Amino acid sequence: MKRAARRLWAFGYQKLPFALTGLVATVINYGLYLFLVHRYLPPLPATLIAYSSSVVLNFFLQRYFVFELRRSLRSAFLLSMVVSVGGLALDAAIVWGLHYFPLLGDREWGIKLVATGIVFFYNYYGKRRVFEGGVNTDFSD
Repeated sequence: MKRAARRLWAFGYQKLPFALTGLVATVINYGLYLFLVHRYLPPLPATLIAYSSSVVLNFFLQRYFVFELRRSLRSAFLLSMVVSVGGLALDAAIVWGLHYFPLLGDREWGIKLVATGIVFFYNYYGKRRVFEGGVNTDFSD
């Protein structure tokens, strides 16, 4: 029992701060997008600016509050951007694909929830690898 509790604690140890930094970045993304699209820009440029801004902010939040940086800042930043673009592509593919799933076809909230859950783990393990250089699979961090 004690070992199981230790494994559970280790499993969630970095995920809560990761989720919180992701939440902050998401709020910035949506807020900046809505501000720009309602005042200054069409949707596509507003999306690009808001998404890019939130990804950069999220990198620095994760650097200071979630992961230990074990490589150069420059390489970690570039690799983190690659992971973020991959997450965006994965999210888009899941959302697109689930529109053809009979049970979820027109339920946008459900589709986005499934995509967000899957992309959360993709981003977590991808960014962990970027910052820390590897993934410890025994959950004993």
